[in-house]
Amino acid sequence: MDEAPAGVVVETASVEGHRDEGHRGVAILLGMAAILATIVGVRATALSSDASDTWQSALRTEVKRSAGALADIRYLYMTEVPPVVTILGDRMQEAELRAAAARETGAVAQTLTREADVKASVVSAISTSYELATHPAYALPGGGVNLGLRLSDLRNQDPDLVALDPDALQAAGDALGLKAEAMTLPLLPIGLAALFGALAQPFAGRRRLLLALGAGALALGALTAAAVEVLV
Repeated sequence: MDEAPAGVVVETASVEGHRDEGHRGVAILLGMAAILATIVGVRATALSSDASDTWQSALRTEVKRSAGALADIRYLYMTEVPPVVTILGDRMQEAELRAAAARETGAVAQTLTREADVKASVVSAISTSYELATHPAYALPGGGVNLGLRLSDLRNQDPDLVALDPDALQAAGDALGLKAEAMTLPLLPIGLAALFGALAQPFAGRRRLLLALGAGALALGALTAAAVEVLV
């Protein structure tokens, strides 16, 4: 049986070794590209989920804040203002009756005074139930009441509700959404790395070049992902 020359055997073995090395390089590149793409995809998905949760939290917070503000406004204008308007009107009538009684004499003056006393009794009985009508801080120089200050005081009775900040949550959700979008950018060079790896398999003559390009694209993808994670 004929034996192949030693030089041919060595050359054949060398070629086979290069082929095996080239196949290993392709497999490693494709495997690393798949792993990195998975990591980036999972991170982008997690960021997108966090953004969605934050947006939903912002919406719930806005609804809660608006409901609290509406409740305070309803209480002020439907519960406090109507009787206080009556109280202010009775005070004005009392003052006018007493002024008129001072200008009259006899029975007319007595009648006007009694009417003024009735108004004073009604005001005294009702006003004690409404801080808006009795607290000096709410009294205006012209005789009215400071509804803006009263509403502010009602709102501040629940500081936790006033402190709700849906705008901050919305901004945080927007930032997470932007980061999730940016995290998809590394998938482009990672995809190119996979493409170069796939092309290196059939084109043996260009394998080294294609693997080098693939490694560079893979490194670019990893650096891009790191930059997005740190900077965005």
